[in-house]
Amino acid sequence: MYTQDSMQQRLIDMAEEDGAFRERLLADPRTAIRESLEVELPDDFNVVVHEDGVRTANLVLPPSTELTDAQLDHVTGGLHGNWAK
Repeated sequence: MYTQDSMQQRLIDMAEEDGAFRERLLADPRTAIRESLEVELPDDFNVVVHEDGVRTANLVLPPSTELTDAQLDHVTGGLHGNWAK
């Protein structure tokens, strides 16, 4: 079983060792992960692979802890609906 960190490191290591795998990972990460690590990702889980360059850096932010208006409406609507019954 992989943790997210161990899976990321494994994929990075494989991409550094194998140029063809690197290209597959950039082009179709879901298939590359499934075939190389034998891990089936849930359909609603997105994977985006970026390549840093000499003049490019990628910054990954953690998920926001703030609820959107739609999420707040859902929560308050759910509570009101349950109390009304």
